[in-house]
Amino acid sequence: MELRKFKEKNPKKVGIILFTITCILLISGVILYRTFAIFQVDTTQNMIEGNIQDEGDIRFMVYVDDVLQKDVPSKESGYSLDTSTSYCENGDLISWNDEKWSVELKNISTTKTKCYLKFKQIYKEEILNGAIPDLMNGRLVPVKISDTEKPSDVTSYSNTDNNYGGKVTKADITSEWYSYSKQQWANAVILKDGKVDDYQPGDEILESDIESYFVWIPRYRYQLKDDESIYDEYSDINQKFGEKLNNNDIPNKGINNPYEIVFETKEKGLSTGTQQKEYLTHPAFVSFDVNGMWVGKFETGTTLTSNYNITNSSSVQIKPNIYSWREIQVVNAFYTSYEYLRDLESHMMKNMEWGAIFYLTYSKYGTCKEEKCSEPRINNNGYYVTGYSANFEPTCGYTATNENCNKYESVELNKDGSLGWNYYNPNSQIASTTGNYTGIYDMSGSAWEVVMGVMQGGNNNPNPASGPNATHHSGFNGPYSNCTDNGGKENCDGTTQNITGKEWPPSIYYDLYSYDIVHTTYQRGHLGDATKELGPFYSINYNYGTYKTTGYISNYFADFAYFVYAGNPWFVWGGSFSYGSESGVGAFGVWTGDTNAAYTFRIVLAP
Repeated sequence: MELRKFKEKNPKKVGIILFTITCILLISGVILYRTFAIFQVDTTQNMIEGNIQDEGDIRFMVYVDDVLQKDVPSKESGYSLDTSTSYCENGDLISWNDEKWSVELKNISTTKTKCYLKFKQIYKEEILNGAIPDLMNGRLVPVKISDTEKPSDVTSYSNTDNNYGGKVTKADITSEWYSYSKQQWANAVILKDGKVDDYQPGDEILESDIESYFVWIPRYRYQLKDDESIYDEYSDINQKFGEKLNNNDIPNKGINNPYEIVFETKEKGLSTGTQQKEYLTHPAFVSFDVNGMWVGKFETGTTLTSNYNITNSSSVQIKPNIYSWREIQVVNAFYTSYEYLRDLESHMMKNMEWGAIFYLTYSKYGTCKEEKCSEPRINNNGYYVTGYSANFEPTCGYTATNENCNKYESVELNKDGSLGWNYYNPNSQIASTTGNYTGIYDMSGSAWEVVMGVMQGGNNNPNPASGPNATHHSGFNGPYSNCTDNGGKENCDGTTQNITGKEWPPSIYYDLYSYDIVHTTYQRGHLGDATKELGPFYSINYNYGTYKTTGYISNYFADFAYFVYAGNPWFVWGGSFSYGSESGVGAFGVWTGDTNAAYTFRIVLAP
């Protein structure tokens, strides 16, 4: 609506601040918006009158830290409107729009009123050293999650009476709404269209209004390990074990060896360590030159009910107690992620970004307390329901069947099973990267998660491989890595390619690895991606009666460890619901890039 010039209460001239007030008039159920300009406040008269289309006066008083000010704080000042103490004299509700940098007045019965706008410093945890959550001009809504109440619009079934959690409320960003020093990571949600204005700080946000959950991973540098040299160029399995039922004999350096992390901003400059005890700014933040990233709190789900192998960003949902999106080629997973929130730099998770979560998880800011770390519990739901947690700790790896040491089950949405808890049962918090509701879920078990980490094509073609062959591939154009189903390097001349797919995005969106025909050359990993740093690696011959297999695992919680090779050039992470103790945040495996019912993906925002 066209703005009209305000009348000054005092003849002294005052400067106009580029700041707006949006008034929302509720007339016969229809919400109308009015936008007003705020002038600098004359401290003699304490207010400026505004005459808007002959409908009366609205007077605005601006306070910063409870001190009357002439100027409204700038968008870069670190202040925000405290809607809990701001008010209008006739009782109108006040909300704040970060994107427009404006106030919205709701339920206006008359435009003749006086409004007090009180600005407070945005909460900043000192330990983050400036790497605070970026809410992207209000596109993400900050939230707190209860561990004693479930959402009012969700029916959940718990095996423990009255044992519920997961209720979401809008956070007040001027008070403590996260604390990494207390292992409470910042959470935010994307709301469905038209729902942002419905909620004030302290209000419960209905689960039905939430489209997606995200968790903030602040930028940091980490100290390279000094206990066992990861720089010995592990080129083969370190040790082989005879027939075993479980992997308890594998050395576990993860349990009492947290990573040392120091948060920082990009203004700090890069730490470029390559040797023991040196610090390295994690490469995940360097590639996009950001102070942090928002990671999908759960595996990506979809509103589609069929034809999953398409690019369709409008069907994305990242929520608890839904089915993860599977049966999708890498190319469609990537472009679905890429187009989801393009203005917020959405993209499919890369190998290096999974690594950034790994190190933070196994630090004092994640699951480590008093120099001892715990592994997030596996999601053992065979229906791939997000946020689910096993109610026991598996003691053996993949068994092909429901062995006593590795039980899994298929349980419907919102229900506990006999072997696990659904997300709204607060016992499920043990499956998050913090051990509480603020962490990231489904990082162990559920579906394998394909990431944008890929090997070069056959015969050392410098370009990323589309897949092993023309039958199984990602859908991207590019060379194949294994030109016949049973062949290897000798069958690829580096020119056989997929030419009917989609083009690759810029290299910033994927991590590239050198070629090999075997999966045990772990020295091909990069510092920061949580592959070769998890060595030494081991092989073990499992004997589960009728099922015998050889497992390849790291010595970080004895998680599954297969490196990309000619037959499977794509990285996958986390393990599956059936992989028992071999699933985990440090479990990495391989895939062709093709569709599969056991593989999904995760979305990242890089502000």
